[in-house]
Amino acid sequence: MGEAESLYRLASLAHFGDDPEDAFGLAMEASEVAGLCGAQLVEAWAVHLLGIVHYQASNFSEALEHCLRALDIYQATGHGVDAGNILNTVAAVYHSMGDNDRAIITYEQALAAAEPYGRPEMVALILGNIARIRSSRSEYLPAVSLGRRAVEIAREHSPSIVTNLLADLAEAYMGLADQQKAAECFTEARRVLAQMSEDGAEPSYSAQLGVMVAEGRVALRRGALDEAISVLQAALDMSERTDSKEYELEVNDLLATAFKRSGRFEEALERRETHDDQHRQMFTHAADLRLRTLQVAHETANARQQAEIFRLRHQDLDGQFAALGVEGDDAIGTPSHHLEAFEQLAILTEFRDSETGAHTDRVGDMAAEIAHALGKTPEWCEQLRLAARLHDIGKVAVPDSVLRKTGPLTVEEYEMMKSHTSMGHRILAGNSAPMFQMAAEIAQSHHEWWDGSGYPLGIGQSSIALSGRIVSIADVYDALCSKRPYKRAWVPEEAARFVVSGRNGQFDPDVVDAFISVLTARDPELGEKLA
Repeated sequence: MGEAESLYRLASLAHFGDDPEDAFGLAMEASEVAGLCGAQLVEAWAVHLLGIVHYQASNFSEALEHCLRALDIYQATGHGVDAGNILNTVAAVYHSMGDNDRAIITYEQALAAAEPYGRPEMVALILGNIARIRSSRSEYLPAVSLGRRAVEIAREHSPSIVTNLLADLAEAYMGLADQQKAAECFTEARRVLAQMSEDGAEPSYSAQLGVMVAEGRVALRRGALDEAISVLQAALDMSERTDSKEYELEVNDLLATAFKRSGRFEEALERRETHDDQHRQMFTHAADLRLRTLQVAHETANARQQAEIFRLRHQDLDGQFAALGVEGDDAIGTPSHHLEAFEQLAILTEFRDSETGAHTDRVGDMAAEIAHALGKTPEWCEQLRLAARLHDIGKVAVPDSVLRKTGPLTVEEYEMMKSHTSMGHRILAGNSAPMFQMAAEIAQSHHEWWDGSGYPLGIGQSSIALSGRIVSIADVYDALCSKRPYKRAWVPEEAARFVVSGRNGQFDPDVVDAFISVLTARDPELGEKLA
């Protein structure tokens, strides 16, 4: 019990010290130790912290899974005082995933859980969160009602969040076109900040920036462009001095809009370019954090159990190698300890999407058959079969909000999605084993086009690795034949004709011919139609 709690305290310190990697590792260890010694309360706290770190890394599905598990463990202890806190995190995850209806329901559950235990600071926070969602949905009347309740409670019990609640309330009033009430909210927020400074309790930069940015948004909304620019430039200066990246990103976006509306186009362009550069940098940082948390997660006993499941599911490989008259290690040129690591990465690929596992298996199988039709050796084909399964490993670094989006992607979201090719290469290229090297070249090249118009490198023809040219066709064909939230499943003939139509454009013509021969061997009737 003592060891588990100590580990959890260290994890909490690391989290508040902005060290998510250490926080995650310590919380993982704390949850394991607590589980072994039956310390359910500590286990719930540790699992909840794991969910928070996943949430801040934009791993929303993993965050939700951990927070719901933490709630189950916590409720089994018979305690209730922290249930509202865990439910508040669950609701925040739903909100970030775009499921506002479920977020509101969960926030209301969090409210009901917190009120009986005399947690007014938590009640104020939850009310403010619900009000913010209502306001974002243009439901300004309930947003104002909830926001006023939150402010009244926070004035007495949680002064540190009063200013942000007042800023949100001001924006809700603006939605009702009540500029006077909005101005009164900002006046009170400024007075609270000044009073905190006078009392020697210097307000946080986050509190100050929250008010300034909200003032800028409101001024922009009512067309007071000079006022908006003045406030936002002050906010930009503070965010740069305090290294407040998220505020700096938003302020640059708002300033670009304000300058454009004012006819100051050069300044608008400068702010927009700065915003886009910052967005790319923040995405890269978030992707690194996302990848590290997922990798740590898969070093646990749970990951080892999944590896065993993976090995059982693919136990036919040994039989295939035996049929070739060689040992497994010799057949693919990779020692067994590398195979185990490879299996762990394959699990990591499947971890983000339950549909991905079957898709990657089918892509690997078809890629091996195409390679065989091209005359490659059995050893090379089997290596390709395994390596192809990691063609989308880089997607572990793509936010769930983009990866699972059912509607069309924005330009920025599409750039994030495209980055999975380079990220996949980065993940795999550090291992010198031949299978890892093949997997790395596939990850990087499977979206290149024969005519040079693909990504990420924009190379063409024989400059693209043969493995990538093969997997490109196998991947597209299987994706077209699969049902997704945003599309129906194509019939095989439709999908095959699409691939054939890409000959000399998207696809290598020789590989297309080999693909047709594979389909003909699988389904002679389909082969006749294509011929």
